[in-house]
Amino acid sequence: MLRQTVRNNSLERLFAGGLVGPIAACLCIIGFWHVYLNVRQHSRVLAILAAVPFAVSMVAGSAVHTLWASRGLAMKLCADPSESCRQVIGAITSYWNIAYYFAAIPGFLGATVLAVAVLWGKSSYPRWAILFNPGLLLMTLPYAAQLVPAPAGAPLTGGATNLCIALFFALSVATTWRIPLVTR
Repeated sequence: MLRQTVRNNSLERLFAGGLVGPIAACLCIIGFWHVYLNVRQHSRVLAILAAVPFAVSMVAGSAVHTLWASRGLAMKLCADPSESCRQVIGAITSYWNIAYYFAAIPGFLGATVLAVAVLWGKSSYPRWAILFNPGLLLMTLPYAAQLVPAPAGAPLTGGATNLCIALFFALSVATTWRIPLVTR
């Protein structure tokens, strides 16, 4: 399904998908600053332990997005079943997976610390917000993506991480927008 979706996309869309990553990462770092402020009021240590891995995750995630264009180009333009094409796609996919884990591991560490802060009441988030923790959402969304047929399921598969983070940020703003974040 992924390979067919990529082959049907234009080169411009592949390029845009890769280049949007660094811009989105900057916006996510601002979003995770909001998370930091909501935890900092209750525990500076937990706030730092959550914010730093999230920021590292976003920087690495911008590289993953940029690499996606190369991976997509290989999938789109190297469609023949030759050995050299399989090797190129395999090598780029392996490299992309390594970069993805460099982004995912600190992200899951930050999500775990955030979950602890929420459950212990060391944040401005209500305890039920744990259900929208980006790490928890990311572990469950692939199951939801299997229920949605192609091509509608493609964004759930390829964009799962982005969708989970966006959903979490929406909840973050909705549940804490009236809480003053600046303390003296």
